Amino acid sequence: MDGIFECPFLTGNWGSLSLNLLEAAMFYGDTSWNFPNTRSPFNRIYFMMDGEAYLENEEERVELLPGNVYLVPAECRYSYVCPSTMQKFYIHFTMELLPGVDLFSHLGKVWGLPYEWDFLEDILGAVQKESVGGLLYLKAVFSRLVYDFFEQGAGGDGYLESFRGFYRQRSVLDYLEGHLSAGLRIQELADAMDMPVHQLSRSFQQDTKMGLKEYMSRQLAQRARQMLGHTDMPVWEVAETLGFTDPYYFSRFFKKYEKLSPREYRKLRF
Repeated sequence: MDGIFECPFLTGNWGSLSLNLLEAAMFYGDTSWNFPNTRSPFNRIYFMMDGEAYLENEEERVELLPGNVYLVPAECRYSYVCPSTMQKFYIHFTMELLPGVDLFSHLGKVWGLPYEWDFLEDILGAVQKESVGGLLYLKAVFSRLVYDFFEQGAGGDGYLESFRGFYRQRSVLDYLEGHLSAGLRIQELADAMDMPVHQLSRSFQQDTKMGLKEYMSRQLAQRARQMLGHTDMPVWEVAETLGFTDPYYFSRFFKKYEKLSPREYRKLRF
């Protein structure tokens, strides 16, 4: 049969799908692994190997059982508890389909799958090799694992509907990706979009169900969490990089969203 079968969704979004691996390590924990009412700006994958631990919030308690791998989506708020001891291999990552919009942040709960011990041993072996072949293997395996979690939690192709409004605001998201700071004003954004402020604000609210100012503040808080959690920059430097002229104002801003000061948040390692 002659003809060309075009795939506009594939070609239009292939480059937009951004996978960023932030950290991967073996972890041995005890009762000090205790972090109440906490959320992350990134996704967590836990390969549970030994011991006991659980995640808990007002809606559910998830037992983290050895022999299972768990996905904790970005922006989910849980208390992390280890009653005795535990061992796990963890991976922290982000996966954005649109700038600033993580693919898993809409899943809303922890998801778990069983895994074979041989599978984890293969992963750890590839990590230790530190070779190009090992890197390609890890990327392929990790992509498949992420796909399995997405299929389990996304609820089918209709999941894309939750992103339709953000797609319509793609030019705004692209601008914020490169210009977001504490000093950015909606007027500047409206000028860049060549739209009146009221029209831009109304359009963004209708498409995303979120006020533009609130969205900008949440994205700023998310960047602050990422920098505090994955860099050694002093708090004052994080504040300065994000456009805060006063580190005390940055601390008040951050505490509004995280219920913790920047220094308290930086101590969280889980």
